[in-house]
Order: sequence, then C-alpha cells, then structure tokens
Amino acid sequence: MTKQAGTSPLRTVHKFGGASVKDADAIRRIGDLLGEHLSSEEQAVVVVSAMGKTTNALEAILEAPSHGREVLWQTLVSGHLAVANALELGPECARRVQSVMEGAWQEFLQATDPEMQYDALVAAGELASTTLVQASLASSGVKALWWDVRDTLQTEGPHRFARVEESGLTHMGHTLRGQWDGPDPPRIVVTQGFIGRHSDGRTSTLGREGSDYSAALLAVATHCASVTIWKDVPGMMNADPKRHPEAVTVPRVDHAEAVELSYYGAGVIHPRTIKPLQQTGLPLKVRSFVHPTGPSTHIDAFPGLVPDVPMFIWRDNQVWLEVSTADQSFLAEDHLKTLFEALHHVGLHVRLMQQSATHFGLVMDRDDARLSRLEQDLAPALVAQRSEGLQLLTVRHGDAAVLDRLTEGKDVLIEQRTQATWRRLLR
Repeated sequence: MTKQAGTSPLRTVHKFGGASVKDADAIRRIGDLLGEHLSSEEQAVVVVSAMGKTTNALEAILEAPSHGREVLWQTLVSGHLAVANALELGPECARRVQSVMEGAWQEFLQATDPEMQYDALVAAGELASTTLVQASLASSGVKALWWDVRDTLQTEGPHRFARVEESGLTHMGHTLRGQWDGPDPPRIVVTQGFIGRHSDGRTSTLGREGSDYSAALLAVATHCASVTIWKDVPGMMNADPKRHPEAVTVPRVDHAEAVELSYYGAGVIHPRTIKPLQQTGLPLKVRSFVHPTGPSTHIDAFPGLVPDVPMFIWRDNQVWLEVSTADQSFLAEDHLKTLFEALHHVGLHVRLMQQSATHFGLVMDRDDARLSRLEQDLAPALVAQRSEGLQLLTVRHGDAAVLDRLTEGKDVLIEQRTQATWRRLLR
C-alpha cells in the first residue's frame, strides 16, 4: 500500500487467542503472520490472550488450598520466564514479565472478595503473554509498544462478567490513539484481551473468551478500519468439525446472522463481539493462523444474505432449571423480576427459556457454584429444581428432516421453533 499525502495510515486490530501464543515458536509465528499480512503503511492494535491453558492454571491456583498456592504460582511464573529465555529476549524482558505477574499477585492477595480475587489473579496471564509478544516483535526490529488495556477499557458491573459502556468508547480510546500522534509512532500496539478496570481502580474481566469482545471494543475506541481474529480453525464453520467431519467454512456472514449464531453458542465468536462492530459498520475477518491463506470468513453488512448450508450448534453439559413459587401459585411479573435480577447478580447466561402459568424453565451451561448461589438468592419465595446432563441443539436454516436425523435416538424434552431456527433440548 502506498500512503497518499494528507491521508491517515490504515489502522486495524488483530486478535490472537491462547493457542496462537502457546509457546516460543507460536509467539515467533505471530511476528511472521503480521509481517506477511500487514501492508507497509498499516498500523495495528494486536490483542493477545493468555498463553494456552494459562487461565485454567490460574483458576486451579484459586481453587487450591491457600498453603499450596504459592508453589503453583511460582511454577507458572517460571514457565513464562522459560518462554522468554527460549525467545532469547534477555534479562530486561524477564524482569518485566516478573513485574507484571507480581503486580497481579499482589492485587490478588489484597482483595477480600472472591470475585475480585479471581479478576486480579487471572489477569496475570494476559499481562505476561503480551509482554512476551511485544518483546519478541521488538527484538525482530518492529517498533512495538506494550499497552495496559486497563488504561483504556473502563468497566462496570459484576466482577468476572464486567460490562463496558460502549457509547463512551471514543473517549476511552483518546490516550491510546494519541500514541500514534507523535513524530515516531509505533507500528504495532500490543495489548491484552479479556481484562479492564473498574472505576475503583480494581482489575476486572469480561468473562471467559472475552478477548474477541476486547478486540471489537478497541477497534471502535481507536477508530480502526477492521478486526481480524486469528483462530486454529478455518473461519466460521457451519458445525464443529470434531462432531461433523463434513463441516465447511461459511465465507460470508451478515452481522445480524453472526449475532444470532454467537447468541446460540457458536464457539468461534464471543457473543458480545458483533454488536459494537455492527453499530459502527466495521468488518470482522476470522482467519486460521495454522493455514493463513486457506478458507476464512468475512462478517460484514450483507443484508438478506442467508448461509447456503444449515448451521448446527451443539451445547453439551446443559442444565434445565425449573423455577416455581414455594407455594406453587401463579408465577407473576414480580417473581420474574426477582429471577432475572438474581441471574444477573450471579452471572449466569441463559440459553433457552420457557414459561407456563406456574413454572419458568431455563437452560444454561452447568456451573454448580453459580447455580447454588442462584438458588440461595431465589429462596425462600422461589424454588428451583435441576435436571443435568442434557444437550441443546440449535439448527439455523435447516428443516425438520435435518433436525430429526441429528436427534435420532434421543429423548426430546423441549422443542422451540422460529422462522429460521429450530432448537431441541435432549437427553
């Protein structure tokens, strides 16, 4: 690309998940991919998740007995330092990795609320991985800046499921955009997905897999032209290829269709990612870092576009929660208000709902701790009964024959249908 006089450089966002930064070789590959796919005048915000399985390891530390946490923590820190050493990044990078991880550890130790402790500690994964990626890019000669996303994304609401007021994104991005205004601006800004900062200064998180959402928010905040999410799959497929070997990549998807698919549980895109992009007219590309020149998906404004293959979304380990009044009386609007306030308070996402005169049923992913807190919040006025070990199948743009074939031999507990969507809860 040749820069024309009086024009601003093209700015884009590129997001890399945990699998794409799982080790030293993977981190080097990020530099190669950016070198291959950024034009000569292009500036980029690179959003990076924690290294593969790091968030799980941090959650294991939280669940461990307090006397055993320090050992697990030091093992995790040592693992990141080993990657820095494998990348030959030198003692300064090792010091920075230790510093950002120690900051997260200290915030965790000082927090008293379990949800605040969670957010403080798990943020260490993104803070460390981005330090490694930025140092690796810089060592290869790229002018790369490390940026603390908590200085941009201001959050509110419950810890572990924080919200960003999207109408304020332009204001939030002012300081970050200013990094490009000087005489020697960075080519790449490396920052974290998944985390933000509450107004009280505490670290917050946007929910598991929230880095896609971070990328969309940062694209709006920094006035970028597009977002590319690099995955280990070739774009958005019409089904999980592990369950459906015949699955194919859908090359173009309308924003509205992508919202529907992510809501129903399509795992490629985080449910909240599409909205800010749709509202600002930004395209989203989903590409494979394994086969970067292979099939990919372009999500944009394609009014009326319908995928030419049915879309299958399976959710395993689902729970059916049936809520009723303690005295089995009519379930009124005030009861529903109590129910939905409790759902918001504990941070549970409902995937399907069904109401009768005396019962309200909800389907959600199994999360025993949050379900127990929900039941406590509902008592004594409302009681809840669980049915576990269920499957939820959603079919978009299919027909009854397709649905029957997929659910043959299973008990259908609930079926719902709209014009384009069939859903069945299965045992």
